[in-house]
Amino acid sequence: MSAADEFNHFYPVGTPVLAYPGVRPEDGPDDDTLITRTRTEARVSGSGDDVIWVDGHGAYISLTHVDPVSEEQWRQARIDRDETTASRRAALLDAIRTRPAGWKPERAAFALKRLGFGWVSERTARGDLEALAADGHLAPVTEVVIRHYDLTGGA
Repeated sequence: MSAADEFNHFYPVGTPVLAYPGVRPEDGPDDDTLITRTRTEARVSGSGDDVIWVDGHGAYISLTHVDPVSEEQWRQARIDRDETTASRRAALLDAIRTRPAGWKPERAAFALKRLGFGWVSERTARGDLEALAADGHLAPVTEVVIRHYDLTGGA
């Protein structure tokens, strides 16, 4: 029996999972954790790896990078993530207010690390900048092909 068959035996489509598209947290802080659900049965890929697709992610993820969790663990992980995200974005906005121009994802990630949020990926920092812009706190500025964010006049 393959790992995919065994996974399917115990976990139906829709199972709550924590998924790591890049590396697992214990192997290095190089990616974000997806708090999601399986959207397909596991299967063996063309390369011979046991994989699965999850909600909110376009590519398959190796089963070695997927941890099934209980509904309660899944709900708590989402609450924790939402609280952490709100706190992180508030701290980032405060940092931006002290130096309101030229905020790119790499600068935001570095600032968040200095503010005590540990390692934050540039992808997460970009999402935070985009969310702050969507909320009207920042204005996107594009110079040729490079985008950065500045504080808006109304924030």
